[in-house]
Amino acid sequence: MPIRWRLTLWFSLIVCAILILSGVVLHGLLQRYLSNEVDNDLRVYSARVHGTLNPKEMPEHLDYDVIHANLPPIDEFTSPGIYIQFIDRSGNVVVKSSNLGEQELPTSPSLISKGFEGSVGIETVAAGDGAGVRIMVSPMYLMEETLLLEVAQSLKHIDAIMSQVRWALLAGILLAFTMASISGAILVRRALSPVERITRTARSIEASSDLSRRVGYRGPMDEIGELVTTFDHMIEHLDRVFQSQRHFVTDASHDLRGPLTVIRGNLDLLKRDLGEEDRQEALRAIGAETDRMAGIVNALLILAEVESGKVELQETVSLRRIVLSELRRARQLARSRKIAAGRQEDLSIKGDVHRLKQLLGNLVDNAIRYTPEWGTITLSLFRDNGWARLEVVDTGVGIAPEHLPNIFDRFYRTDRARARARGGTGLGLAIVKGIAEQHGGKVTVASELGKGSTFTAWLKL
Repeated sequence: MPIRWRLTLWFSLIVCAILILSGVVLHGLLQRYLSNEVDNDLRVYSARVHGTLNPKEMPEHLDYDVIHANLPPIDEFTSPGIYIQFIDRSGNVVVKSSNLGEQELPTSPSLISKGFEGSVGIETVAAGDGAGVRIMVSPMYLMEETLLLEVAQSLKHIDAIMSQVRWALLAGILLAFTMASISGAILVRRALSPVERITRTARSIEASSDLSRRVGYRGPMDEIGELVTTFDHMIEHLDRVFQSQRHFVTDASHDLRGPLTVIRGNLDLLKRDLGEEDRQEALRAIGAETDRMAGIVNALLILAEVESGKVELQETVSLRRIVLSELRRARQLARSRKIAAGRQEDLSIKGDVHRLKQLLGNLVDNAIRYTPEWGTITLSLFRDNGWARLEVVDTGVGIAPEHLPNIFDRFYRTDRARARARGGTGLGLAIVKGIAEQHGGKVTVASELGKGSTFTAWLKL
């Protein structure tokens, strides 16, 4: 069963259960109220009869006609259906109210026995044809004889009222259930319409492999809105990943095909009769391209490990020691370039010391590669609002603004030919980004053509 029908059914059943419970409570309260009203009327009339038939005011000898004449009047408008009857110990009806006519009140042996024992009792007694009579009995002591006073009221009007109430409640419950089902189905359908759009979009993506499709939700940002937005973000992320994967395969193939072409060409040359000088040149070219391929493969392995998102070794790492060590290494590689130490603070983080050294080393190598002779490269380390800022500033050629958004992509080069001439693989900055993110940080760049670049690794303290 579809979820919208299950939700509609549950919604309708809950509403129906609430209405049934409310109806049962209402029915019970009304029944109790009407019953109490009848009992109060019986008590009032019983008290009136006892007050009217005062034994001191009765004749010396018991006269049933006198008793009948002194019965309090019964107003059929204010108290309809009130009946009065006297029974002697033999069970004979000796006096009854005029509105009974030829009829007598139904008898209840237990109620009569209770009355003659001196107790007051109230009970509902069946009167035939499904009708009921509420009877109150009380003993009345007149002269030397004890009579049993029965004051009764018909429950037919109450039964009629309660029957109408039951039918009204039943009709109301059925109407409410129908309305709840219809309105619930409409509301659930509207609420789940974004989910149906997600399903259609997912099926369309599956059929066409087109990850550019989006649900495009425009409703309120409730739970459904968050689900749709998350789905669109997920598809967008997958689209970027697949695009990156395609570009990666293309770029890796291109970068590996170049060295393989050079190696194959030089191997073909070696098969010929070459002079010693040409032979050595071919071997040097093969060795250089082999080293280049090994560097690309090694960088790819490092990048795959870094992008796994796991830090293999967690230890307290002194960033200042890494910076000082990298300063010494950079000065050996910089030749005529100046390697300067900027602001230095003693900061430590939790992480992998080998990877953090690799992060700073790649930034420094990149700065040396693109900084001309007599340029300056400055390494700085300082705290900035809960972050450790590791900066590498150079006075090199700089980066054009259109290249800055892609500078940390794999195999991305602003100038492929010049980068290859400098020995770059196009993976160094991608590795830097991966290591920074692996440690819960990020890397940013600011650059201006002809003036240099500033690479900043932000690492969480």
